[in-house]
Amino acid sequence: MSQGNVEIVRALFDGWNVGDRPDPAQYCDPAVELESPFSSLNGEPYRGYAGIKQWMRDVDEQFSQWQMVVDDLRAAGDSVVVIGTTHARGRASEIDVDLPLAFVADFGAAGRITRARIFPDVNAALKAAGLAG
Repeated sequence: MSQGNVEIVRALFDGWNVGDRPDPAQYCDPAVELESPFSSLNGEPYRGYAGIKQWMRDVDEQFSQWQMVVDDLRAAGDSVVVIGTTHARGRASEIDVDLPLAFVADFGAAGRITRARIFPDVNAALKAAGLAG
């Protein structure tokens, strides 16, 4: 099952990078939660399909370009860890930034994402997935 989870996450990232925004209902549990740096604006994770769609709107509102280069993608139990770089261009500023990418997707028994977390620190992501002490 973990290799299948890896392939789901790979497909999500590949699709996003070519402009194909995923339908959360295809990959996520209805009660999915997304913890993102944007979550800190209101202190709450994005919840459910509506929350994931709101996160995508928030990203598109702030950035004219948002692509993710995956350097490492691996299974960790019922989770998938992605390490790489996010390249983004500010919509208003037109400034390009490259930021470390650290993403953990947790899968439930039904093979759907139940929680996704975006970390500003790679080591924190690895620790959250049980891959670092």
